[in-house]
Amino acid sequence: MLAEVLRAILSFFLKKRAEFRSYWIDFLVGLCIKFIFFLGTLYAMPIQDGNEAVTRIFGFSLWYLSANLVAKLGNSALEEAYLGTVEQVLSTQARKWQLLWGLIVSEIFFSLIWVSTFFGVALVIVGIPTFWSGVKQTAFIAIAYGFVGLLGMVGVGLVMLGLSLRFKRVGAITEIVLYYLLVFSGFFLPPKFIPETFHFFNVMSPLAWFVKGMLNGVNEIAYAILVSALWLLLGVVILKSQWNWARRTGRLSSYV
Repeated sequence: MLAEVLRAILSFFLKKRAEFRSYWIDFLVGLCIKFIFFLGTLYAMPIQDGNEAVTRIFGFSLWYLSANLVAKLGNSALEEAYLGTVEQVLSTQARKWQLLWGLIVSEIFFSLIWVSTFFGVALVIVGIPTFWSGVKQTAFIAIAYGFVGLLGMVGVGLVMLGLSLRFKRVGAITEIVLYYLLVFSGFFLPPKFIPETFHFFNVMSPLAWFVKGMLNGVNEIAYAILVSALWLLLGVVILKSQWNWARRTGRLSSYV
């Protein structure tokens, strides 16, 4: 079992490495765009203290990692259909959940290269002393809420993957969701500047719970875990139901 999982992960690692070789300029442009957004927020609303520095840098990095993962999951079925490789993927001996696990792990691993680059440069821009003063107080909270938030975003990605099996072109919807989470989760715009309507919607945002956790401490962790668990459950249910529908109707290899 473990050997099969590792083989699936290795195969997606090789595929992702090939994507990097062919499209490294696209990845670099994406990194530059993230820096432009981040610098824009710093000039518009300068960081006031260490805790805010940790929240902004960790939050933006978490969104960057989540955005890559959700976009990949939401577009992977359509990509395979365009390339005409769906049958090859499905004919492997690996089980479907092993393939999904390989996709998620490889995407997170390679995305960390770009996210770490962003994190390091952002750290220098903000100032290491300022950031360190916040890390000493909130490192555990940031890691705990960051991990829980990432799991929730995996669930969001599974939802998008499931919907893409039926509706195919959900990429536009994925972009809308991701940029909503970027602007209104609380690390791009401080929570006090976010309208009450968006606070209501943020009850189901894994990234918004990261910000709430940074502000309120471990008191919010149970709610954050619940939200992420609901997204994972919803993702599994939607993916399974739409997979069965696509297989029954012969739409797995269709890109229209």
